[in-house]
Amino acid sequence: SGQNIYPEEIETKLNGMPLVKESLVLRENQRLVALVCPDTDGAAPEMIDDARLAQVMHKNRLRLNKRLPAYCAIAEIKLHPAEFEKTPTRKIRRRCYTE
Repeated sequence: SGQNIYPEEIETKLNGMPLVKESLVLRENQRLVALVCPDTDGAAPEMIDDARLAQVMHKNRLRLNKRLPAYCAIAEIKLHPAEFEKTPTRKIRRRCYTE
């Protein structure tokens, strides 16, 4: 719709949410999708099962979308099992995760 979207700003907000270690926001099929590497190290053991983790990520997405303009809304959060590949300066290599 002609609006500028800055994924880094969305990622910063998402990275501050429960059980999120790091994230990467991408465009997939004309919608925004967040890949999230979960932070299971600091979580209580009862929060780590797949069902609970999916529930927490769904709540994170709803809370995040309330803080963002409608054109920046995240359509889905997908779990990524490992940390993202990074450059020597510790920035995520986005091109490794785009279509």
